Amino acid sequence: MKPLVFRHQIIDPRTTGTKNDVCLVGDISGNGKNDIVVGSKYGENNLVWYENPTWKRHIIGTTHLEAGGVLVDITGNDKLDVVVGAPMDAPIGYTNTGLFWFENPDNSSERWKAHTITNKFRKYHDQAVGDIDGDGEIEIVFASQGAKVIAYFDIPDDPRVSPWPDDYCHIIAENTHVEGVVVVDIDGDGEAEVIAGPNIFKRKSDGSWERTELLADIDVRTCIAVGDLTGNGKPDIVLSEGELDKAKVIWLRNPDWKPTLLADNFFHPHSLEIADFDGNGMLDIFVGEMGLSGYPKAREVIYRNQGRGKFDMDIVGHYPTHCSRVADMTGNGFPDIIVKPYDSGNEQLELLINLGG
Repeated sequence: MKPLVFRHQIIDPRTTGTKNDVCLVGDISGNGKNDIVVGSKYGENNLVWYENPTWKRHIIGTTHLEAGGVLVDITGNDKLDVVVGAPMDAPIGYTNTGLFWFENPDNSSERWKAHTITNKFRKYHDQAVGDIDGDGEIEIVFASQGAKVIAYFDIPDDPRVSPWPDDYCHIIAENTHVEGVVVVDIDGDGEAEVIAGPNIFKRKSDGSWERTELLADIDVRTCIAVGDLTGNGKPDIVLSEGELDKAKVIWLRNPDWKPTLLADNFFHPHSLEIADFDGNGMLDIFVGEMGLSGYPKAREVIYRNQGRGKFDMDIVGHYPTHCSRVADMTGNGFPDIIVKPYDSGNEQLELLINLGG
């Protein structure tokens, strides 16, 4: 197996904030290239985006953020807006303390206007989007760790109303403390399910939600990645215990959800993605470790899919990271790795450019 080759590039030698929680990738500028959004818990002008390919930094605003976030066109103007949430308690002076969205302006030099979705919950860790009620429209799904709720919002006709009306909010599950939210049609019936922590939530015909617990012996503060790892046309689920010193990474095969333990010794693997890194037509698994308290051994690891359920482990970097994202940032057809720090002492925003072997 030829080793993967990555070229290291520093995008920003120092992020604008500290305790960097949010990392999102999408075409913000509309030039057809993937840009990067980074946000943190603390700091002035601590929610920003970097324009590809110059990596010029643009200010979105100042706020106080929890991990998660999602890019979605809220207004229908074909421009990506940013949905993010606040942690348990926001310091005095920070704009917004709930779940909110920032509106992408016409001029990239302008600050983005903040709109409140809701202030009724606490600690909004993770958001996702998708049509989860079958009405043909996009909804915003979120997990509130503080309120132990998983819920979703319909987008109002006038999304700039602040906050959004309460009757647009629908509860999926209560008394549920999880991390990680993904919206996907996991069973192939044409309807989207919600994966939240080690659970699948399926909407029933009466509008209630049925819960299937995938694993009982796993920390519920998970990262989630979904993709067809076997080639049988069914998306599998990979979970990592993102908040533990000696954490598991587990692959669950669709449809019987038989677990395969890939590792049980990762340090806070709060980055988990699925993509075809080597171009062999099979999806691989990316895992990234945090650098909490200066942890010196953080790694970027790719489990390269060899088919027939076999994966070979390839260490491609030694950079502390949190909520890394994987996307083609150069246009060469290979997925790259955005390396975003948390509070490791190394506050550089970095890019590992996949040269394709």
